[in-house]
Amino acid sequence: MIRYYVDNSSWFDTHPYNKHKIKSIVEKAGGKNVRFALKFGWSNLPQVVCFNATEHTKNKIEKSVEKALKTQWIIIRKKDW
Repeated sequence: MIRYYVDNSSWFDTHPYNKHKIKSIVEKAGGKNVRFALKFGWSNLPQVVCFNATEHTKNKIEKSVEKALKTQWIIIRKKDW
């Protein structure tokens, strides 16, 4: 299992980053230990959704979030902070 987060990429500049909705989607798609964390651990950055998953499950989660939010611009990155 690897720790990932749903990045608040530039798509969210014009659309809300609904962390509760994203968390629910990640949980339903198979994400484990789903939590909110300040991006990079910095207090001046917004909270993002973090979760544990295998590479295969991460791809499934990415597709699920994209489908639910009706965009192809969702970015899921490894959490390395």
